[in-house]
Amino acid sequence: MTATAVSSSAAAASAFSRWQFWIVLLAVGAFAAIAAQLLAAEDTEVYGLGNTDLDGYAALAQVLQDEGVRIHRATSAEAAAELVEGHPQAQVAVLMRGFQPDEQTLDRLREHHHDGGQVLWISDDPQLLSAALGPQVGAGPQIPAGPAGTAEPTEAGDQCRLEAGLAGESLQAPGATLTAERGCFPYGSPDSGGPAYALAETSYGPAFSAPSAFTNQHIASQGHAAVALGLLGAHPGSGPTDLIWYTPSGADATGIQQWDSPWDHLPGWVWPVTAWLLICGLIAMVVAGRRRGPVVSEPLPVSVPAHETAYGRGRLYQRADAAAEAARILRSAHLLRISRLLRLGPRPAADLVAEAAAAQLGGDDERVRSLLLDPQVRTSRQLSAYAQQLAQLEDDLRETTRMRRRRHR
Repeated sequence: MTATAVSSSAAAASAFSRWQFWIVLLAVGAFAAIAAQLLAAEDTEVYGLGNTDLDGYAALAQVLQDEGVRIHRATSAEAAAELVEGHPQAQVAVLMRGFQPDEQTLDRLREHHHDGGQVLWISDDPQLLSAALGPQVGAGPQIPAGPAGTAEPTEAGDQCRLEAGLAGESLQAPGATLTAERGCFPYGSPDSGGPAYALAETSYGPAFSAPSAFTNQHIASQGHAAVALGLLGAHPGSGPTDLIWYTPSGADATGIQQWDSPWDHLPGWVWPVTAWLLICGLIAMVVAGRRRGPVVSEPLPVSVPAHETAYGRGRLYQRADAAAEAARILRSAHLLRISRLLRLGPRPAADLVAEAAAAQLGGDDERVRSLLLDPQVRTSRQLSAYAQQLAQLEDDLRETTRMRRRRHR
């Protein structure tokens, strides 16, 4: 079992040494592919404007751009504030998925709406919309589903005064509802509060709690496309408009001022000590790498057994995958032994050895010449078979010679 384990590990090491360039190249290629995938700008977020899956908004974004709407994306409150300041007449869509803006950002957005800019609040969580818009809206029940699991359709309703809701006329998408005094697409009344709407009208702008209606999967159903285009500022004949697409993050939820860098909490002596350690490390590398004088060579009485030399040379051929060179060494060794066996002199020609060997074996000239004169060896497997054939040829010659010598006696 030990020999098998050693041979297996040696074979694995030999295989790695032969293929290490390609293994390293494959590893580098895989790392580059993973890095490119991680750094890719493809949008895979739910309700993402670049997401082409069923839950994305890529189709909506393309239609908006075709209608002349310039979309500006903002993933932080600071970026949204800069965009609002640079485009005071722009429409702002606030898509809340798990986080809501901080109070300062909410006040800025409300002020933007009161100054004439349109603000659309979108979330599939009515609790977020209620927390952002105050008591004007409350969390209503989920949109009911039919026997097949699909959402029940609803009309815009008599309470609807929003042009986008009137243009869309109907809605059929999963989501939640909001309780409000007035809105579009009613879904009955909850146990407490007023009517529940999928699109509620507030003093800070409309609030939409069924964002799945605008996804690639549902945008073409019912009047979803008309509702989306109306809410997001794509009005025919109005000319180019700007849309700021703001998605709050975790930093916005707690306020930027509460987020500190870990480096701010380090003691003052950390940086001087770090610089000193770097300097000491550089000095240590220079000292360790300097020459300690000229190289001294001394003749040593070294004795290496012949079999160890042969074994080491064979290992080198195996590691280099030099099957053809190893075959030539084997051929030379067998030619020498066969010439001695047949008593052909100290340095006979290879052709003479092959002819004498063929004659000794009874005229099998083609087999002997292919082994002794023209070995076709390219791989390790062929080398193993070639070595066995040479050994068998030598054994056959030795047996034939022995039998002939006995007859002469």
